[in-house]
Amino acid sequence: MNDSALRMDEFNYDYKVNKTRMIKKITIVTGLLVGFWSSLSSMAVELEYYLPDAKQYNSEIPTPESVLGYQVGEWHVRPEQIDRYFHQLADQSSRVKIETIGYTHEKRPLILAYISSPENIARLEDIRQAHLARLSNKSGNKKTPSENVPVVTWMGYSVHGNEASGSNASLLLAYHLAAANDQQTLDQLKNQVIIIDPMLNPDGLARFAHWVNMYKSQIPNADPKTMEHNEVWPRGRTNHYWFDLNRDWLLLQHPESRARVSKFHQWRPHILTDFHEMGTNSSYFFQPGVHSRQNPLTPEENFKMTATIAEYHAKALDGIGSLYYTKENFDDFYYGKGSTYPDVHGSVGILFEQASARGHAQDSVYGTVGFPFAVKNHLTTSFSTLEAAQQNRDKLKSMSANFVAESAKMAKADRQRAVVFESADRYRLNELKRILNGHKILHYPLAKDLKIDGQVFHKNSATIIPLQQAQYRLIKSIFESRKTFEDKVFYDVSAWNMGAAFDLNYSFVSRSDFARSLLGKNNSDATKRQIKLTSAEDKRVLGLAFDWNNFNVVNLLGELQRLGLVVQGVTKPTQIKTTQGDRSLSLGSVVLMLNNQKLTRRQILAHLAPKLKQLDIQPIEIMSGLAISGVDMGSPSVPVLKTINPLLIVGEGVSSYDAGEVWHLLDQRISQPVTMMTQTQFKKLPHINYSHLILVSGQYQFDDDTVAKIESWVNQGGIIVAHSSGAKWLLSQGWTSSEIKQFDKPVDTTAAYQDKSQVDAEHVIGGAITHAKIDSGHPLAFGLDNQDLAIFKRGRRVFTEPREAFVSVARFTDKPHAAGYLSEANSNHIAGGTSVLIQGKGSGRLIAFSDNPLFRGFWLGTSRVFLNALYYGQAISAPGKSKEKDENNQKPGTGKAEKKQSEKKKR
Repeated sequence: MNDSALRMDEFNYDYKVNKTRMIKKITIVTGLLVGFWSSLSSMAVELEYYLPDAKQYNSEIPTPESVLGYQVGEWHVRPEQIDRYFHQLADQSSRVKIETIGYTHEKRPLILAYISSPENIARLEDIRQAHLARLSNKSGNKKTPSENVPVVTWMGYSVHGNEASGSNASLLLAYHLAAANDQQTLDQLKNQVIIIDPMLNPDGLARFAHWVNMYKSQIPNADPKTMEHNEVWPRGRTNHYWFDLNRDWLLLQHPESRARVSKFHQWRPHILTDFHEMGTNSSYFFQPGVHSRQNPLTPEENFKMTATIAEYHAKALDGIGSLYYTKENFDDFYYGKGSTYPDVHGSVGILFEQASARGHAQDSVYGTVGFPFAVKNHLTTSFSTLEAAQQNRDKLKSMSANFVAESAKMAKADRQRAVVFESADRYRLNELKRILNGHKILHYPLAKDLKIDGQVFHKNSATIIPLQQAQYRLIKSIFESRKTFEDKVFYDVSAWNMGAAFDLNYSFVSRSDFARSLLGKNNSDATKRQIKLTSAEDKRVLGLAFDWNNFNVVNLLGELQRLGLVVQGVTKPTQIKTTQGDRSLSLGSVVLMLNNQKLTRRQILAHLAPKLKQLDIQPIEIMSGLAISGVDMGSPSVPVLKTINPLLIVGEGVSSYDAGEVWHLLDQRISQPVTMMTQTQFKKLPHINYSHLILVSGQYQFDDDTVAKIESWVNQGGIIVAHSSGAKWLLSQGWTSSEIKQFDKPVDTTAAYQDKSQVDAEHVIGGAITHAKIDSGHPLAFGLDNQDLAIFKRGRRVFTEPREAFVSVARFTDKPHAAGYLSEANSNHIAGGTSVLIQGKGSGRLIAFSDNPLFRGFWLGTSRVFLNALYYGQAISAPGKSKEKDENNQKPGTGKAEKKQSEKKKR
């Protein structure tokens, strides 16, 4: 029987059904990989399907079925069931220890299972310390401190909740390791500490398990169109805030990633596996992946070791007749993924992708993909990983030690010696420091002023990161601006410079500029301030101002408004008298006068004291409303800021990633409530009783009546904030004088077919960083350090130059390419184009971003612009569309919806 037929024969064991445990046979059509249902059979999936020698296991160890009440693969296991089974294993087996390392947003526990020989479990902490000591041995002596330290093998499953075969396979792997008594398993337990991370994304896994179990039939329905295989929005892939946790290993925006990366550094495993699922019409994938797309900072030895381990997977999958591939599609470039983050730490990260049943059974071009079969494939490569680790443990230890030694040599040879950065925004600075701490990157206050290329970084306010430390490669990755690449195709983004993302002033420090004396005392308490607040009895203080340069002031503003207090915002320069002397207020600063408020001075100050300490905000005490220079506190240029009540459109047709980033920003960073509703719900609203309408990337199918309702609401003072394809919809209404700039580069029709992927990549902007200039005095720019703005760019969308002045707020520079892959044609296309605009319409505002300003929750520079759009949008004087006739020959300033409504009335 050939490989294809063998694989199809495996499908006969793919799943068992509830009660009757009936399964439909697959008839193999010779030469064609086509399967169809032909008859029913009473073949049941038993434990022996996964573990052929299961009858010889220790009977005192509970099987998954004995705890779940069903065999793995019959139903999709839920997070609480996984948690319960692993704890029962630990209770019954001296080989297993369970640790809760954190909790998800929905407060589900994140657990790790340590499995090894009873002797190793008893001295687990000693093993960990010895392993880390071995890695820190700068001499690279592989015999120090002990050759007997076990290999650390970390098995991670189902970071995407609807790729559930991994988490289900983890139960079987744990049972095998706890109950098997064959010599091979005993040797592995003796020589390895096996860490099982059974569910990297419990919240998403719970959503998906609920969905597919809810639609499970007694006789599995393999029709791809049935409800079981088509989850509703936002689906189970993502976490609570709809983020892809497999992009968050580097960014550390979520508790799941923070807990996991913390444990990663406590153990620094030799191998870390990452089990996924891919499209149903696929086979099975395992790395090494595409060699030319590996990050240059990853050692070549890593790729070779991954290829060596791949031979074990191939042999194991050949043994059960499963098809697979290894060197296409997937790459190891972006260090924020679970299979790539280990590579920049001397570990071997390995990605596995299994064709997904997206339920219990689904038809594919290869036949029917059954859930038990998917589980078995992942279990099979889990075993082959352990075998590879066992047989290559000396090489793995040597590789990790070599990595440390080689990184030290690279750092010493590098002409750059450090990275220095600073900002007026303490929040953004502290947020970056939190991420650096999460990755064990050492950083220090700058001890002396430092001038680099005409830019001065100031003592104590700037931070310096020396490159000669263990995390040299990761630091280079985080701050590099690489523009040239061996391969033009990327599975994920090609740049993620955090200095740019946080809109910091930063620079590399050369050998000639660097000295160890620049490194100040690394004291975590040094960044904490004693917040001083006036007493209620001090009548000299008439009000308080809060510097908008601090991101946290946005949080405070919402809190003050929810208390019913009148709060103002500074939109023009002013210098005032304060208890600390004459002082200029930054543009955007929030002003709270203490008299004539809903609450008494005492009540206001009592409420403020703990909040200011929590948010690390030092108030400025105002002693007079009369400015020394500039605008006075009662000026129209210090307007009352209205309370916002934003509405975010979510649901089918809308990007759950982009919607989740808005939700996360408002909910987690600034404690701002946001109403979310689907397009269908929105259409049914008789009136729009919200201050802002937020449209992220998506397909908006508003009918004419809904568009007319939106237009009327805007004319009466509503504000639309839209980005990406949401901005495309907004501009398509004809309410602005800007349009989407068309890309007109001719296609090379003579290109060779073998070059198709590289040629196609030239037309794609998959994730690069671009330069833009923003009007630093514009309210949308309040809180930024300067006019240089880094924009994360995906796609070629850019706006044409508006006809009116003061509408284009941020433009791409003439040479916009800052970092990542960006073809010359695409760079020329966006050069000089508008990226951020605000146009008036009636009493309302239309604010559009060409790109997602909140990318993956960490792009805090453009996030400031987005927040300004919410809180200062109404205070901006924005010209409406000019009265020149547009291309559609509409009446001056009349939108498409308004024109249609007028024609409707005439009829």
